[in-house]
Amino acid sequence: MIAFMPVNLWGIGAAVLAAWAVAALWYSPLLFIRPWAQMSGVDGAKFAAGLPRAIAVDLVTFAVMALILDQVLQAFGARTIVPAVLCTFLLWLGFVAVALLHSVTYEHRPLRYYAINAGYRLVSMTVMAVVLTFLR
Repeated sequence: MIAFMPVNLWGIGAAVLAAWAVAALWYSPLLFIRPWAQMSGVDGAKFAAGLPRAIAVDLVTFAVMALILDQVLQAFGARTIVPAVLCTFLLWLGFVAVALLHSVTYEHRPLRYYAINAGYRLVSMTVMAVVLTFLR
């Protein structure tokens, strides 16, 4: 039987904000927005026009991801940072990294495009796991 663990809403909220901060930095001019935009074919005007909707969707998906990640970390018994990061890496590798690989194989995008997107998910998930573990 599957039993849900207690939910720490403060931890979930903090993890969502931390993931949003990672996204804002990752896809900024400081890091990867230029190569990502070039490889994705999204120009500046198109990007700016869709940004409010994208941010809203991101916040919802971050909340779902943080909630599920928190449940998995608790079920895994990850009470400290190292086990939480290891568990998160395995989840990323088994579900996210392989799922995003279609962008290279089917969409014929460069491997660098995959690396930017998959790397972002790894970093954002790891940051969420650290926040969730720290605030538990």
